[in-house]
This record gives sequence, structure tokens and C-alpha cells, in this order.
Amino acid sequence: ASPSTPTSLVNKKWVLQRFPKGRFNSSSDAKLVEETVDLTTTSDDMVVVEVIALSVDAFIRTMLDHTDIDAHHGTVGLQNTLPALGYGKVIKGNKKFKVGTNVYGLLGANKYSIHNGEGLSPLLQLPRAEPNASLGVLGISGITSYIGMFVVPPKCPKKGETVVVSAAAGGTGSIAAQMAKICGARVIGIAGGAKKQKFLMEELKLDGCIDYKCQEKSIGQQLEETCPNGIDFFFDNAGGEILDQVLQRINMYSRTVICGAISQYDSGNINEKNLIKGPSHYIKLAETSSTMTGFNMMHHAKHILRAFGYLAWNYYRGNLVAHEHVEYGIESFGECLEKLFAGGNCGRLIVELQEKKQ
Repeated sequence: ASPSTPTSLVNKKWVLQRFPKGRFNSSSDAKLVEETVDLTTTSDDMVVVEVIALSVDAFIRTMLDHTDIDAHHGTVGLQNTLPALGYGKVIKGNKKFKVGTNVYGLLGANKYSIHNGEGLSPLLQLPRAEPNASLGVLGISGITSYIGMFVVPPKCPKKGETVVVSAAAGGTGSIAAQMAKICGARVIGIAGGAKKQKFLMEELKLDGCIDYKCQEKSIGQQLEETCPNGIDFFFDNAGGEILDQVLQRINMYSRTVICGAISQYDSGNINEKNLIKGPSHYIKLAETSSTMTGFNMMHHAKHILRAFGYLAWNYYRGNLVAHEHVEYGIESFGECLEKLFAGGNCGRLIVELQEKKQ
């Protein structure tokens, strides 16, 4: 090891203890373990990354089910580190990544990531941009939103159209909603609870909001009130009943884009395809000559550079604001994953591993 590289370190990591039965419970499904890592015995082709920040994302839950299930993102298996995207600094390098390089990728829920380097990339840090922007508006959330708005559908939202975004207070939904506003559309956000309704109206400045947790009015009734002239474009992160209710109210030549189905992740149904609640009103697509398009950001790599140009342009001009909810310390990661599905955050949910600055 070089003088700048420690010979050993104490790592803390969250490992999967059991496959969740329904909603993830950090106290029974996972465990924070501490271990000493001898860096003199790690292979020369491995890199060691000191993690700076992690993004808490919905896809993590889809990777925690039984390993014999054909999960889209793969499965981690018992006693392995919980997956998480993040960025950090290389403290032990290899031929590709030198010590001191900041990198981004699937680092996992740990203080130090011992990584073969596959899937890691140098962190693209723009001048005057917040460091955590690379986890959200200038990263996977922004690129995903751009592809769902401008690449995948036959037509992007137009001025005066009614756009509905589900999970609109989340990391991706909040950016997609802002993009629709930039297009000049009338934008309605769907999210759960009074705190998120306030966020949609006051922070994102949307034209209307729907509370799927509301006891007094159904989702359908709220859609009737907020979208009296029907729906032209639906950016869906939720799936389930919300998708079905929207489909009943789509206009001629509408576009529905399927980005995710967080309503089906929590239960584990996403990996048990026969249990997924699907849209029974899909025939409305035929009746209105509308489209429904699903997409995975990774299948549209050729558009990423163009997406990044759009994101940077609008970020610097204040048209796209990176909203985030930050917790501190690797110890908080388990509860943060619970919080994500309980709807306890607005914007991108991030765990910073350094102690909070006073």
C-alpha cells in the first residue's frame, strides 16, 4: 500500500438478514454490521471507495426478494450488502481509478465499498452545482425524467395540455413535474399526505394536486375535479389503482409513460408477476388512439448526453430545482429505506455519511 492508503479500516455495512415479507423492516430484515478490513490482502484489481453520500431509491426493495425470483434488477441474497447508488472518493486505486478520484455507481449501503470497478464512473461535478445533484437532478433522476418526457413518448407535453405525474413528490416525479411545467403544460401531481400536497403546490408550484391517502374523496373524484378536460399526458411512477383511474380519463391521442410502479414494490408483488395489480381499463388506449410506453433509462444510453445538456441548462437557470431530504450517518440508511415507502420524504432521499455540519 502507498503512504496515502491505510492498511486496514473499520467498515460498517447494512446486510440483508431475511427476505422481507411485504414492507421492508430495517430492524428485522437487515442488520448494521461492523467489520475490520485488511487492505493489504485485497486484490490489486479492486478499488476501495470511501462513500460520501448514498441515494435511497425505490428499486432497492425490488432486489431484496428471494434469489430464485427473476427480478429485473437482480437480487442481492442473504448476508450481502444492501444495494445503493452513491458517490465517494477512491482511497485504494487500480489501473482504471487512481487514489483521490471521485466516483459514482452502485457502491452499496456501507461506509467503504470494496469494488471491482465495474459500473463505476468518474463523478461528473459541474462548477457551482451542489455535490448531491449528481444523485438527482443532474444524475439518474434527471436523465430518467428527460427520457420519459422527451425520448420515449411519440410527443412530449405541449403548452396548454394537462399532464399528471404520480409519486410527484419523489426524486424522479418532482423533476418530471418541473419538466412538464417548463413545457408550458398544466401539471397535476399525485402524492400522499398534507405535507406532500403543500410541497407540490408551494415548492414545485404545480397547478393542482391529488392526495391518494385522502379519506373524504377517492382518487377518481379528485381527478375529475383537477382534470375536468381530461388527461393528455401521464408520467407514471406508481402503477396500481392510480394508473387505472388515470386511464379512465385520458383524452384522444394521449400519452402514458410507465417509469415505475412503486405501489407494487413495497409488497414484493413486483417480483411475483401474477400478483401485480394491472390496468383493467387499458382498452381506453384503443378507444382514444393513445399510447402507453414503458422504458428503462439504461436502454437509451445514446440520449444521455443530450439529456445532460437540457438538465444543466435548466438547472443553472433555476428552472429545475434539486429538492432533497438529507439524513446523516450510515446508521440511518435502514430507517431511510422504510421512510421512502412510508412516504416520509419530499424530493430525493439522501444519506450523507459525514457527520452533519453544525
